[in-house]
Amino acid sequence: MNKGENEQELESRAVLVSAGEDRQVAELGRLSETLGLEVVGVLEQGRRDGAGYLGRGKREELGDLVGSVGAGIVVTDDELSASQARVLEKAAGVQVVDRTLLIIRIFEAHARDAASHLEVELAELSYRLPRVRGGYKALSRLGGGGVVTRGPGEQQLEYDRRVIRQRMEKLRKRLAEERVARKTQGARLKKEGTPSVALVGYTNAGKTTILNALSGEHRSTADRLFETLETTSRIVKSTIPADNDSGRDRNGAVARPDFVLTDTVGFIRKLPTQLVHSFASTLEVARDASVLILCADAASEKLEEEILTVEATLDDAFSGTERGNSGSTRESVLCLNKSDLVSLERRRGLSAAYPEAILISARRNATPLLDAINEALASSRVRMRLLIPHAEYGAINGLYGRAEIHTREDTDEGLELDVTLPKPQARRYAHYRAP
Repeated sequence: MNKGENEQELESRAVLVSAGEDRQVAELGRLSETLGLEVVGVLEQGRRDGAGYLGRGKREELGDLVGSVGAGIVVTDDELSASQARVLEKAAGVQVVDRTLLIIRIFEAHARDAASHLEVELAELSYRLPRVRGGYKALSRLGGGGVVTRGPGEQQLEYDRRVIRQRMEKLRKRLAEERVARKTQGARLKKEGTPSVALVGYTNAGKTTILNALSGEHRSTADRLFETLETTSRIVKSTIPADNDSGRDRNGAVARPDFVLTDTVGFIRKLPTQLVHSFASTLEVARDASVLILCADAASEKLEEEILTVEATLDDAFSGTERGNSGSTRESVLCLNKSDLVSLERRRGLSAAYPEAILISARRNATPLLDAINEALASSRVRMRLLIPHAEYGAINGLYGRAEIHTREDTDEGLELDVTLPKPQARRYAHYRAP
């Protein structure tokens, strides 16, 4: 192993540090591993020191721990000021990276579409702005070339505040254009009457696996935090092809409507404020959805906290907006995913603690969730009897994929149907309502 390889291996060995009451060391470990770091030590303190994050004695203990385990990086569970980072780096003798920069680098590594790249760059510039003259070494080093080395460090610190602010303004304008495009697409789907369903939840709860199971997609479902950064929408087709006049499948089941299913960015505790913009599209999708599927990892030891984090984030986002005015019309379904990873006893406990939840393993069978979605959609839909004259028979084509067709009968006057429609479609077919 050459010198460069030795240095890279050293830089990938991390000691985790957490101070204060809200310590999330296990989650910090998963975040670190997601970026390719190997956790070789942990140090905690019940209070947070204003000068160096850890108190003087703990900082000395940190220096000893770093040396004994051969670590090349320290990762803190909270965002640090530039001065706190300098104090901690001096004590540890290695670079120090805080939770915020760690998550920004994860977002950078997982960004796939143009909007995600713009959002990550804006987040990093927001983070960099108050530190540009602070001499925070890790700012330019974490993520990129090796496991944690990002390239020529000094080059990253050459920007002055004026240049950063100018770049941030350009990014905000481009992201505003992205939002307008999303709203235009959403308006088109609403006009078509296709109901929308949003998958929201804590990061790594299996939302993308659910999207794949229901839509037939094959998006990445690696077991990593923040594997999905962009919102992705897919049409979940009904079981009835449009040219099937029976209104039922081969098993006799009634036709179900198509719906738009959207996978979103996962939430997390202590979300860096610089990354809130990255969740804007997620919150827009959630606000506009006919049905919200709140996904959670049934195997998580912090299940209750994770559900509360998502609910609190959504409540804050919806406060005084559509949810506050008409929240009763939006249906929500709690989905506890990854049930295949828990014991029978645990499943029984979850069923007792969350009797309204749908407990599934999306990898094995997502049908119970699909049934729950259809049931939830039905509550925001209208059941009516239609009589479509023979001369206007083509009008029935607009029902397939949008309506639940219960019965159909040919009569002398035309085709008589018993259907359940989304309210916008019901208005369009009102003139066909049977007497």
